[in-house]
Amino acid sequence: MRIPQELVDLIVDNLHDDIPSLKSCSLTARAFVGSAQTWLFNSVEILPPKSRDDQDSPCRRFYKLLTRSPHIAPLIEELQIVLVGSETSAYDAEGGYYLEERHVPWVMSGRTLSLVLALLNLKRISLVENSSSEWNGYGRYSMQWNKLGRSLKSALAAVFSSPRLESVCLRGIVVQSPVQLLSLFSEATSLKELSISRVYFTQVWSERTSWPESQPWNPQLQSLLVSDVDSGPLCCYLLHPQIDLTRITSLTLATRTVEWKEKMSKAISGMTHLALYQPHWTGIALESILTPSLRSIHFFSADSRLLIPAIFEACPDNSRLERIVFEGSTNSFLTRLHPLAIDARIEAAMVNLRALKSVEIRAYFQAYSYRMFHKWAEDVRAALPSLVGRGLLILTEIPRVYVNPWE
Repeated sequence: MRIPQELVDLIVDNLHDDIPSLKSCSLTARAFVGSAQTWLFNSVEILPPKSRDDQDSPCRRFYKLLTRSPHIAPLIEELQIVLVGSETSAYDAEGGYYLEERHVPWVMSGRTLSLVLALLNLKRISLVENSSSEWNGYGRYSMQWNKLGRSLKSALAAVFSSPRLESVCLRGIVVQSPVQLLSLFSEATSLKELSISRVYFTQVWSERTSWPESQPWNPQLQSLLVSDVDSGPLCCYLLHPQIDLTRITSLTLATRTVEWKEKMSKAISGMTHLALYQPHWTGIALESILTPSLRSIHFFSADSRLLIPAIFEACPDNSRLERIVFEGSTNSFLTRLHPLAIDARIEAAMVNLRALKSVEIRAYFQAYSYRMFHKWAEDVRAALPSLVGRGLLILTEIPRVYVNPWE
């Protein structure tokens, strides 16, 4: 009994996020193969090899697949390259040692990745270091751009400048300067999403040159994430008149300098989503960043006992905020101020937040914490009866994989 191909394609399309079912469909009948492979190979992740001398690494197996089945390459729109896996930085809480020896990313010595990239025409690319930030201080084990092999460096540069490229995520890279970093994407005319974190600059601040006035920057960004201890200088370059940020609707910014938070937020007036890393209360002018256009805000903070009521009070009269998220350790929430005083300030500000649909508090729980989630949740609910009564409060537990006793 024959089924129309259009119906087969529709069935498989509805399974686009169910990998086991897609694999089964690809083995069912020839009519299912094309649609199933379209979703199976839409996004591909290349993991690090098991060892430095691994002759059958994931990248080599992937290259063999592409050369043996050339029809697969055009199906791949997204490539995720894991520079360093989380297993290389797993911390043993009992023994106090790392489970595996630290090593530089495999792409620094491998040659196959450049051959893979030459066969693809990507829309999205990620090069990420999946390890704890404490494990790799100052980029010692990150991908070093200027030390890459010539063929791989050229292949990556071609991807970064491709007019088809829409999204880039970089986490764990060493480059000479902000100018060199941003120049990699200056010709990517379709680039809409840019995520930059754990970037280290080798050039000292006094030697850095400004963005060349004659060099245009063509991406039309809609989403920007800059998360770095050294992001203040990078923000300085992003605010150059040659770099257009006016189309951005989602901004995530992690910098310890209050000045750049305020400048970046003011420069992007049409934002609907804002996420800020605010480790300690430093008197940031919240009124200047909580614009009427915002629909959601997300704060990462170790001092939320002060930040939470201040956010509510700083919202403008015509606020369109629908969602507020606070994220931090359990000790940062409502532990040093009188709970009723906090709730009274929130209650008074609710008149300006008629569109608000949820307030979520995400708390990190460490392995040695004596306060369990349910006990902490009871305390928070008791401290915020105004949000509980309106059905707005959501409490979420985030287990911590890496434990730092000094945090």
